[in-house]
Amino acid sequence: MKKLPFLLSLVGGFFIILISLYGFSLLLQRPGLPPEIKDLFQKEDAKLIQIDDTRIERKMDEEFILSQKAIGEQSTFVIEIDGKIEEREAKFVYYYSQSFFPLIYLLIGILCFIIAIVVFLLRSEDARARIFYWTSFTFASAVIISGGFYCLRKNWLSYIPGILYYFCYPLAPALFLHFSFTFSKIRLKISKLIIYSPALIFIGILEIKFLQSGLNSSIEAHRIYESTFYVFRAYLVLFVLSAILSLIISYRKASLEEEKGQIKWIFYGLFVGMVPFILLYQLPLAIGINPLLPEELSNAFFIFIPIAFAFSIVKFNLMNIELVINRSIVYSMLTAFTVSIYLFSVYLLGNIFSKFFSARETTVSLIGALVAAVAFNPARKKIQAFVDKAFFRTSYDYRKSILSFNERAHKMAIGDHLTDFFLLKIKNTLPLEHIGVFIYLLVSGKQKLLIAKNGKENLASLSSLSLDSEKILAKKKAVRTEEDMDFSKEPLLEEKNLELIIPLSFRTADRAGYLSLGKKKSGERYTRDDLELLLTMAGELALNLERIRLQEEVFEERAEREKLDELNRLKTEFVSSVAHELRTPMSSIRGLAEVLQAGKIKDKAKQDELINLMADESSRLSRFLHNILDFGKIEQQAKTYNFQNAEIQSVVRETVKLFLYRMESDGFVLKSNLPENPLLLEIDKDAVKQALTNLIDNAIKYSSDKKDIVIQVVEKLKQVEIQVEDKGLGIPSKERDKIFEGFYRHAEASRHNPKGVGLGLKIVKHIMEAHKGEVKVESQPNKGSTFSLVFPKP
Repeated sequence: MKKLPFLLSLVGGFFIILISLYGFSLLLQRPGLPPEIKDLFQKEDAKLIQIDDTRIERKMDEEFILSQKAIGEQSTFVIEIDGKIEEREAKFVYYYSQSFFPLIYLLIGILCFIIAIVVFLLRSEDARARIFYWTSFTFASAVIISGGFYCLRKNWLSYIPGILYYFCYPLAPALFLHFSFTFSKIRLKISKLIIYSPALIFIGILEIKFLQSGLNSSIEAHRIYESTFYVFRAYLVLFVLSAILSLIISYRKASLEEEKGQIKWIFYGLFVGMVPFILLYQLPLAIGINPLLPEELSNAFFIFIPIAFAFSIVKFNLMNIELVINRSIVYSMLTAFTVSIYLFSVYLLGNIFSKFFSARETTVSLIGALVAAVAFNPARKKIQAFVDKAFFRTSYDYRKSILSFNERAHKMAIGDHLTDFFLLKIKNTLPLEHIGVFIYLLVSGKQKLLIAKNGKENLASLSSLSLDSEKILAKKKAVRTEEDMDFSKEPLLEEKNLELIIPLSFRTADRAGYLSLGKKKSGERYTRDDLELLLTMAGELALNLERIRLQEEVFEERAEREKLDELNRLKTEFVSSVAHELRTPMSSIRGLAEVLQAGKIKDKAKQDELINLMADESSRLSRFLHNILDFGKIEQQAKTYNFQNAEIQSVVRETVKLFLYRMESDGFVLKSNLPENPLLLEIDKDAVKQALTNLIDNAIKYSSDKKDIVIQVVEKLKQVEIQVEDKGLGIPSKERDKIFEGFYRHAEASRHNPKGVGLGLKIVKHIMEAHKGEVKVESQPNKGSTFSLVFPKP
């Protein structure tokens, strides 16, 4: 908007405000009927016929006569009471001596003036804002002045507010209709002349008749004015209803929720503010019946119009105005509003009590105050909740989302789960076409992608993106603010079809990341509230990811330390067990050798027995050393096998022979069941012997009083099994998977036979896996176990 029209508009508005306030001061001096005369009208058949020399034929005749009088002026009132004519002498008093309505008019007008000026200063280049400015000013002025004749006094200055009133009042509906058309997406080809011509006609007629009747004290001219005003009321009702209809149509055509919100709240304000005035006051007068509401009360509803417009501007950025209002200001305004209602309630309840109860004025006021205080005490507690939910709904919802995210995020221990929850929370709070989270590990200046959630594949490597940037990378058209924005990467964002990239701030130098954001599903630009939400939640995400990382490092260090402690313990046990396992057979062999060397045993059979014992201990020592060496090879993945075709029955027989003497001397009963037909398998004979040896050795070692061992070979459709069954200790079900781990022996086995270090079954498992088979175990505690070496058939 050019500078001169802009300044003229502000100057014009300033003069309207001054004249309106002057008119309000005159309104406060409006003459009213004396109380003794008004009290007579409480009778149904009382009627005011004449004031001084002027007869009253219509209701508005009385208002015109009163406008020609002054406060304290003595007049003669002719009244018809019960069919009799009486004359009374009385002095005129203040019309609003005990009424708060003028203050409501003033409050409505001031709110409208303030809102109009703010909108005009912020958006003067917008035609809609300019129309809104003049609509608000004409409406506010008409409300504050409240009538041309009410302000007339004995000097010519008192006519100026009336002239402004009859200019603004007819113009306001036309301006409002024009303003409502600005919301329509369908450009109506309606000439401004058609909109404003009726207003100009009524302005001319009403101004002329107002001046004629006032300057000439002509009640005849006033009656012509009154007739014209009836027609004007029809024009007012038509234009306001047309504007409301236009807003309804625009609301139905609006595609964005923000646009609908703007129109909806304007409509709410108009509906609550104008409907009582139009339908309950103006319309009845237009059709010639008594109004359903007094003029003062119907005008009081206008307070909702500026409130609704303010709500639409603050919450939905009406006319693209981003107006930030401190919550404390709104709390104060609503508190003042509540106090005003409270005081009004005290006044109203005081009047009610005084009519029904005879008591002193102080007592009545005290009772009214107590009742009002009880009624309005809950309102004080709910003001803040109302402000947060109504005026700051977006911030209120965002704050709730942040708090709920923080509450759950602090309890999460897995980074992937936290990231998924973060994305879900953002999508539910701020619907977006796309949002991604990318987190990198920085090592020697190189980036290693750690997390890529909900992103697109072509975003996984933004090589030209500086991850140490503290500013938000954005397109200019994607945001409503330029604060802390970096627009230098717009080509990159355009290429990747993104609107924003928000960096993640990690406290450690080896982590970096960002959020990639697409368009809002609403199609609107990102607001400051949106960005605050994203930045706050992104910061919380980074903080909690670092917390999870530190927790994982602590857990890993603890696990590593526990593992090291366990290895040290196992090493100590292993050395002790190996020393014991080596010392026992070596001592036995040395003792037997010394006995034979001394020649004390002459009996040939006894000598053979001792030699067999030496051979048995040597075999035991050999098996133990073989297991240790094989375990070392297995751990180093250096164990090799020599596969060749061999008869499985012969392998079993050769292995069993190694234990015959030991079993016989220890009282074991051995049963074997081998198939008659040779079963040829591709195996490593020595490895299978070792596996079977370990199983038979365990069966002997862990057998209890019932020393029965069954060894059998079972041929099945697709496999061959070598089974070793004993009646010994058995193995608890929870221990069965652990027995194949290195150095593991369950507690009952260690108590029953301390010999052994827990390597045998691990070696058996490795041997069978090398043969593409498996080792199975079936066991019941205190009833025995059956171990099966399962070989696949060729």
